[in-house]
Amino acid sequence: MNHDQVRTCGDEDTLTGGDGATLTGGERSTLVAGDHSRLTAGDDSWLIAGCISTLTAGEHSKLIGGEASKLTAGPGSTLVWDYWGASRWRMVTAYVGENGIKPNVAYRLGKNHKPMEVKP
Repeated sequence: MNHDQVRTCGDEDTLTGGDGATLTGGERSTLVAGDHSRLTAGDDSWLIAGCISTLTAGEHSKLIGGEASKLTAGPGSTLVWDYWGASRWRMVTAYVGENGIKPNVAYRLGKNHKPMEVKP
């Protein structure tokens, strides 16, 4: 695993990086990274990262991050966090544009495992 990876690709590409990686993908990209990574992708992308990651995506993206991850996405996107609770992994899902979740605003899980806005 290369701890200093930086990857930049075009449309419809797949990027995989280790801890400390910076991945930037084009539209409809799939990005997978280790803990403490930053991922950025275009529209219609999937982003999957470890805990304490920062994920940013375009419209209609699906973001999956760990319990301490910060997720930001455009209208119509799905935000998903996983966390360990009550002897098993659990998931929290939020949809941009529903239940007060705003587009292009960063969210992370609060102590009650509900999405909360990250204040700048």
